[in-house]
Amino acid sequence: MKEKKIGFPILVAGLFFCAAFLLNSCGDPAQPEIGPAGTGYEQAISYAGGFNTSIITYPVNPSPSSTADFAFSCGKKKCSYQCKLDKQAWKKCTTPRTLTNVPFGSHTYQVKAKNPATGAWDTSPARYKWVRRYSAIAVTAGKRHTCALTNTGGVWCWGLNSDGQLGDGTTADSKILVGVSGLASGISAISAGSWHTCALTTGGGVKCWGFGPDGELGDGTSASRNAPVSVSGLSSGVIAIAGGGYHTCALTSGGAVKCWGADSSGQLGNGSNTPSSIPGAVSSLSSGVTALAAGFTHTCAVASGAAKCWGINDSGELGNGTTVDWSNVPVTVSGLSSGVATVASGYEHTCALTTGGAVKCWGYNFYGALGNGTTADSNVPVNVSGMASGIAFISTGEDHTAAVTSAGAGKCWGWNEDGELGNGHNDDTNVPVNVSGLSSGLSKISAGYRHTCGVLSDGRLKCWGWNDDGQLGINTYNASNVPVFVFAFGP
Repeated sequence: MKEKKIGFPILVAGLFFCAAFLLNSCGDPAQPEIGPAGTGYEQAISYAGGFNTSIITYPVNPSPSSTADFAFSCGKKKCSYQCKLDKQAWKKCTTPRTLTNVPFGSHTYQVKAKNPATGAWDTSPARYKWVRRYSAIAVTAGKRHTCALTNTGGVWCWGLNSDGQLGDGTTADSKILVGVSGLASGISAISAGSWHTCALTTGGGVKCWGFGPDGELGDGTSASRNAPVSVSGLSSGVIAIAGGGYHTCALTSGGAVKCWGADSSGQLGNGSNTPSSIPGAVSSLSSGVTALAAGFTHTCAVASGAAKCWGINDSGELGNGTTVDWSNVPVTVSGLSSGVATVASGYEHTCALTTGGAVKCWGYNFYGALGNGTTADSNVPVNVSGMASGIAFISTGEDHTAAVTSAGAGKCWGWNEDGELGNGHNDDTNVPVNVSGLSSGLSKISAGYRHTCGVLSDGRLKCWGWNDDGQLGINTYNASNVPVFVFAFGP
């Protein structure tokens, strides 16, 4: 990086000018700092006699590390330095220098050198600003816990941990993030069920942890696990995963769907109602599937552009025009035999995003989760108000729904008792409302039981809604009806 230098003649003239009007009247001139948000810089200040102070090595910004390596130079063979971090006192230092135990948040590191000719310390230190935080690329909200995937492939979770769903080797709840055992890197996707969590490795394998009595962890047992275990037979070849209430499904690279766990309502889709602790094939979906979603007791997929669902149907969540109790094999959703991009399955409702950016929902609607301006259930898809186009991402929760527009705005509708819609109120709404402060810059969203989280385009993470178990990750148990930054993922 090219150094910025103050020309020698100009600087000398400036110094004489200051001397004529008392030296201190010039003060400590404001220095350029990091420039555009999220960029690093190398700054050099020139002094009389060609004396230069510059920071030449610095941490990336933002940085997830608790250590920060710096190196600096004064342009001479021998220099004396003083350094300071934030509001700490100036202290003698040498180069290179490593800071340890750097807390999360914004920091400023300053360096000044002694002019060997005059013995005077710089009055304009070189400065570097950076933020210590993690950068999220995905978030998944479960029943009462949340997990995030970082840009380095690591998984962090927080909230309720009664069944080991945080995966840190304990069953202790946490209101701030904890690392998932053995998953500091190498993960490409995550999905939270009600009481369990699963991750997809970069090698196409699947690992799960948390509640396991119904076989939802897929390791051939009915044991709960507080650390990840490998899913039987799925060490490679998987491209997507979906955690449901007490079951889990995976999409293979060949376009087939496999499911495991509870099956009381046929949510495994294999033609029976028998639970399984190992993955089994879903009937008629051995190829052609491009998207997958698991609800509480039903499952949906996109196969060759068509929406298919199976499992519980007493509220019309299968969308096939009936309210037959359940179907243990996939059925086609009415009116959606083509043009579907993805699906999202909630507790008792389902939504689809079309290739044209429209959203359609069906199923239970007592709280307005279908978003069509009514509270009447529907066993066929209905149009979500104001969402005929322009939507890029959808997610369904317990009784609310969330979406991200193509412009990066957050929208939510449905149940709002705990502020899960994020609009600053706690009133339910049967049409989409704007999420406060997220009119742009949102890339992904995840609706949980009674809370919601969103990933910003710069990797920061916000959550809102219910927080009795610390699922917002803000180091308190206070609910919020507006988005708040997750600890260590912002600001």
